[in-house]
Amino acid sequence: MKSNAPRFPDGLRARPVTPAGPVALRPEIMPGTANLNIMTLVLWAAVALALAAPSIKSGVLDAMSTDDAMRLVEVRDLIAGQGWFDLMQHRLDPPGLPMHWSRVIDVPLAGLILALRPLLGSDGAEAAALVLWPTLLFGAALLLVAAIARRMVDGANRHVTQLAGMTLAALSAPALIHFRSGAIDHHNVQMVLLLCFLFFASGIEQSRVNAALAGLSAALSLAVGLEMLPAIAAACVATSGLLIWRGSAVSRQVGVFGAALTGSSVLLAALLLPPHAIGMPVCDAFGAPALLLMAGGGVSLMIVSGIDLWRSSMSTRIAVTAVTGLGLLATFFKLFPGCIASPYAAVDPLVTSVWLDHVAETMSFQTVLQLEPQKIPGFYGFPVLTLLLAVTAMLRAAPRFQFRWIVAVVMLAALVAISIWQMRGAAAAAIVAAPILPASLAVLWSAREQGRKLLLAVLVASPASFAAVGLAARPLIDRIVKPELAMVELDAASSCRTVSSLAPLAELARGRVMAPIDLGPAILAATDHSVFAAPYHRNNGGNLAMLQLMTAAPPAARQIVSDHQVDYIVICTGSLEQGDFVKLAPDGLAARLGRGEVPDFLRPVDLRLPGKLVAWRVRRDGP
Repeated sequence: MKSNAPRFPDGLRARPVTPAGPVALRPEIMPGTANLNIMTLVLWAAVALALAAPSIKSGVLDAMSTDDAMRLVEVRDLIAGQGWFDLMQHRLDPPGLPMHWSRVIDVPLAGLILALRPLLGSDGAEAAALVLWPTLLFGAALLLVAAIARRMVDGANRHVTQLAGMTLAALSAPALIHFRSGAIDHHNVQMVLLLCFLFFASGIEQSRVNAALAGLSAALSLAVGLEMLPAIAAACVATSGLLIWRGSAVSRQVGVFGAALTGSSVLLAALLLPPHAIGMPVCDAFGAPALLLMAGGGVSLMIVSGIDLWRSSMSTRIAVTAVTGLGLLATFFKLFPGCIASPYAAVDPLVTSVWLDHVAETMSFQTVLQLEPQKIPGFYGFPVLTLLLAVTAMLRAAPRFQFRWIVAVVMLAALVAISIWQMRGAAAAAIVAAPILPASLAVLWSAREQGRKLLLAVLVASPASFAAVGLAARPLIDRIVKPELAMVELDAASSCRTVSSLAPLAELARGRVMAPIDLGPAILAATDHSVFAAPYHRNNGGNLAMLQLMTAAPPAARQIVSDHQVDYIVICTGSLEQGDFVKLAPDGLAARLGRGEVPDFLRPVDLRLPGKLVAWRVRRDGP
């Protein structure tokens, strides 16, 4: 019997046409997408408002950290005409100190301020930029978390997984501190770029575009700062393993990744580094050592990919990878042996004991365990749990999803390792774990109905929940661990570290100020003065000079003041720094000034405002 049904070419099938049009053909997708977009917008607005609340109360300038204040100073200097390649902070440890920061962050901030100036004026434009920049970055982070979560799961419940990932990101307290209003330092940008890298690197197998964008994201992240180098390096090693494992199926994509990594790193070096500095052994910032690793690693991947296209065999890929990799490492260690040491190795022991040992983000897991063990769950519980679940999900994932899980696992493992060495890695670990945890649960619960169960699970396992458990268990933890010391969380206003606290100094004639380390950036932001001390490891000379002055007896202090041509001495009475000075030298200058004993080479300055900030002018005319 002859059929009257319409015929179509192979691969095509007829489908009924409904009056509702094409939208009716996807009722299960469109509403979910719309709901997810609305919930994303609501979540972003709610968290952004919560993060902006403290700055609304005290002023966004006072919400800045020391690094935020220094970044604002650098952006102002760039807008005022300081040279593009001139990375000196000329008012720090005069006649100036070369900073280890990159212009990558200065450009969008300067552009935002200049664009808003005609509407809001100079001060209003700066305040608006301090709010808008971290808020926009947090929105980008949410979208990237959702995209990563979607990429890592297959089948139904993708929208639930995306929403769960964004919810975890919104509850990642270690990371959120870097997205508050006033946060214009580089950490939030690095986290967003790391999420970009994870998203594109997890799709290298499928697309050369993903491979190229992964290389660009990695290079841009390292051009901002080297904090994420271990995580990016781990993913690059995993990509090299992918090439060895799958050969010609991915050789072109991996070759594109290597080319993008090499090309973008060389281009960024040309754009950001002065020609005479490209070959200098700068180990704490984007420079010759990092450029060698990035460009050399990219070239290595290109060589292995090219040889595999000519002669594809696993033994050849293993041999070429080993030769190029070992050659790169040998070259690095020969040319830059000093980069093996910690960037803080050159910091004077006195500066280390008074300042560096008390910086929270540089503390190790062991130090936090000794000082504040109840905070361990909040910092480490969530990423470690996520890592364990991700390893299990990686072993159960379908083969075509295997590599994206490998990339996620090695990156998260590297970030956890960083956070054990220094707590600064905990923020990036939390934000990267945000999409990985719900995706892991979605893979492990593939045979079960998800939805509300998945959302409930991520709420229970969120960083906020871990932190709450740690704080609730503090009495029990204190009995078991018995910490002898505690980390003191300083209130910026009470320790004189806010811009408004130091604004009275702007009324004094421009001069050189000796003040505690943490006051330095805010003094630079609030006044035209120069300072000797600021919380940066490169500023070893200025920090040491300040500490020697504050702990010296009056005759020696007079000589230090004369040698450094100091105009003002500033202290914050009742602050921790003042307490450290008194402990180090009960009869030193700072201790005497705190007791009201003013030597004859100083004259009190009336700041005309009550507070803890006290200043003295150096007398040039003798007693």
